[in-house]
Amino acid sequence: MQIGTDLVTFYNPRFWNVDSPDDIAALAATQPRAFWTRILDVLQSAGLTGAELTFPPFDWRGAVSAFGSPAAFSAELAARNIAAWSCFFPDLDRIPISEYGTSENAILASVTETARFLAATGGTVLVTGLPCRTGFLSEPLSFVDLPLAQPIAALLNRMGAAAAKEGVSLALHTEAHSLFCAPRDIDLFLLLTDPRYVHLCLDPAHITLEGGSPERVLERHLDRTVAAHWKDATGPMPVDTPIDADIHTRHRPYFCELGQGRVSFPRLRALLDQAPLRCGPILELDACPDPVPALRRGSAFVRALSKKDAS
Repeated sequence: MQIGTDLVTFYNPRFWNVDSPDDIAALAATQPRAFWTRILDVLQSAGLTGAELTFPPFDWRGAVSAFGSPAAFSAELAARNIAAWSCFFPDLDRIPISEYGTSENAILASVTETARFLAATGGTVLVTGLPCRTGFLSEPLSFVDLPLAQPIAALLNRMGAAAAKEGVSLALHTEAHSLFCAPRDIDLFLLLTDPRYVHLCLDPAHITLEGGSPERVLERHLDRTVAAHWKDATGPMPVDTPIDADIHTRHRPYFCELGQGRVSFPRLRALLDQAPLRCGPILELDACPDPVPALRRGSAFVRALSKKDAS
């Protein structure tokens, strides 16, 4: 079985023997080839064959800068029997929603550029997230309603079309505390977007943090699911959790290794076998200090489930 991981796995200073995320970025800038070579060697050591590139310094531009070209990066991957399955597209989380209209041409150009990189390296899925919600009862109040969602959905349709022209599927990631994670919000945005152009990247742990059932979400949107992050969580976070620059750090205490949380992976596995997936299971370990044994345990968990299904 082909199994991969999201490179957010490597976002831990302890793994790099440095003190902070800023130090990780500095290391990637000053020693890019050594930085990326270590990542690829660890993937190979863990027995993985796929990767999802993510935000800087673990992004596709960083990889190309390290090795000189998409072709050179592909050669490094191929030498280790690894493929770049997918890329995370962070732009929508970095531009205020009020500026989406004036930024649309730049966003679409970035989608095209990233999708072309993926096509050149054998990738098939461009994963994107939506911006965070505002905090519960935070002033001024903001609601995820039709007026908010419609213009975003229209942009997502055009992004999906731009990616599709390069042979790549745009998939919305269910990120906790974003506009696209609570089950009703997932339903809303998938209703408003064209299923030919906009797809789903299911992350069961994040849906669990929002108090939802990832199995029920997947049942409703099975035909849109082209990728899945394999990740577990211990339970929902309080509704009044502050949503600020530290929200992703606040998520981490709720994440756990596969099979140790609330997610029903046997049910998810059975459903995902029926989905139009364009890549294998993507293990996601947020900022893991010792990735190889953790990735091996995750891979063994996924393979064990598949054996049970086969029997």
